[in-house]
Amino acid sequence: MKDLYKIHEIARLFRLHPDTLRYYEEKGLLHPVRGESGYRMYTIQDVCTLNVIRALRELDLSTEDIRAYLERRSVEETLSLLDRQEALLKEKLAALRAARLEAAQRRARLERYRAVPQGQVCVIEEPTRPYVFLRENVILEKEIDFLLKKLEGQHQDYIKVIGSQTMGAVLDGESLKRGLWNHFSCVFFLTPPGGPRDALLSAGQYARLFYRGGYDRLDRHLETLFRGVRDLGLVPAAPPLELYRVDVHDTRHEEEYVTELQVLVKPVS
Repeated sequence: MKDLYKIHEIARLFRLHPDTLRYYEEKGLLHPVRGESGYRMYTIQDVCTLNVIRALRELDLSTEDIRAYLERRSVEETLSLLDRQEALLKEKLAALRAARLEAAQRRARLERYRAVPQGQVCVIEEPTRPYVFLRENVILEKEIDFLLKKLEGQHQDYIKVIGSQTMGAVLDGESLKRGLWNHFSCVFFLTPPGGPRDALLSAGQYARLFYRGGYDRLDRHLETLFRGVRDLGLVPAAPPLELYRVDVHDTRHEEEYVTELQVLVKPVS
């Protein structure tokens, strides 16, 4: 067996680019010797050190932390490192469990709403719902996705546009009075208990209607909703909500979109 190995042999053995080995040398992690021709030559000790470096890189340790560990490596230091590795693995397992739950909730949402009947007005009881929102003077329908992404950025530890949280927009009541159906006052995400919140959606009776397809026929769907409310002997008590149950993040086919309209209602006085 050889005592010394060239850089390309070590790079091939570890499936690394030679520049990576040069970088490790620059950072003080490896200390190859120079052969008679001036080429870098690596020893068996360098091979062992690279094994350690690769394992530590998987822990996302910086090159500075790796160098410090290599310089004071001992059984005690390795035990301390294993404690750190165990804590990291626990964090990764928790993240994987959360991701699995998120995927299951998203699947349940899609399976539920793709089969929901559309165009029917009914009244449901809703609890108080916490939410975070982003308000503008007038929001046009084409601006909603941009503003939802902006709102997500303000709460990125809690909510995601592609996730299990319900997102939506509130129609602008004053615009509706003037016959403008595609103006909105704010966008929002409903948040879970214990999460952030800017306000609460009122508990109470809500008239609800689902529709499929794009948003260009919102005026007709609103007319159907308001007509259904009148037929039930009720009147709106707040501007309608638009909840995006299946949207562009789930499908490229507009006919598969599912949107829920809700409006808080009260008896005719």
